[in-house]
Amino acid sequence: MQTVLLNTVTLPELADLVRKEFLMTQNMVKPAAMPLFIKDPIGKGKGNTKRYDEVDTQTYAKLKRQGEKSKKASVGIGYNVTMEKKRISIEIDITQEMLDENQYIEVGSLITSLSHYCPQRIDLDLTHIFTFCNASSYVDMDGRSNTLTTGDGYALAYTAHTLKFSSQTYSNVVSGAPVVSQGGLEAAEALTTNNILSNFGERRVMLFNTIVTSDDPNTVNNVKKVLESTADVDSSNSGVVNPYARKYRHVILPNLATTATGANDSTKKRWWFLLAAGQGTNGWQAYFGEWEPTHMKKHPDQGGSNEDFSADVITEGVRSGYGIRVASPRGFIASLAA
Repeated sequence: MQTVLLNTVTLPELADLVRKEFLMTQNMVKPAAMPLFIKDPIGKGKGNTKRYDEVDTQTYAKLKRQGEKSKKASVGIGYNVTMEKKRISIEIDITQEMLDENQYIEVGSLITSLSHYCPQRIDLDLTHIFTFCNASSYVDMDGRSNTLTTGDGYALAYTAHTLKFSSQTYSNVVSGAPVVSQGGLEAAEALTTNNILSNFGERRVMLFNTIVTSDDPNTVNNVKKVLESTADVDSSNSGVVNPYARKYRHVILPNLATTATGANDSTKKRWWFLLAAGQGTNGWQAYFGEWEPTHMKKHPDQGGSNEDFSADVITEGVRSGYGIRVASPRGFIASLAA
């Protein structure tokens, strides 16, 4: 039966006389989203919010005629976002009888292990930045509303992002929402060359190096075909060079095509993204702020365990505190394929 208190009444199978063979459950999802974000250690004593501001300058020098004063360069603070700390936790209660009478140490260790809870939740939250990239917010499994807008106030994936010091707009959504293919990649790359702009509306350059997909088999296989073929994937001539061979790394996010609670959402299984990831301030400005690294909660007087003296119940817990925000949509191209 299901229980939150490990004892020999609710889990008699671990302590009775009948010898059993327990079957372990399948492996959990391997967290994969963290390398796509900029990790920002914040720590204690620094409040519960952090703000990220853009700064921009103009690009080109201007003509100076003889005897005239030089024109002045414009600089400015662009858009900003504020990250808020969220704290997560999980606990398990164990009676002294269960500790003393459990005959299956490996099963007990599996049940009482808390090491996976926070990393799994963090990976889900990080991945949902992609899952809900076309929304301004979403409500997570705890009923908490999470803001997803970038500095300009629009959703991360949007067709008319604005600039602070220019009337121009730009899109980071691939028109027509193609599935992964050579043609789809070329359409996404057109955005990487034409739609990366400063807040003054002047061209900027980013190194796009990563394709992100769900674990949908067809989508994963299509990426492999495009990136690993020895010839142009659209050509019948084996001697033609494939321009995409090993051009991008492929990151698979198993939680991408899910709902806010982590259940399957097949409508998003073919979504894919092109990122300028892992380049600090020169790439995609997506931040994971870490106030409280994942850790076991320690009781100061009980050697690490919080024990109810009268009930003989020991509580073990794990905690983590963090925030997630994307400051700018630059460096992020989305194809929201059906």
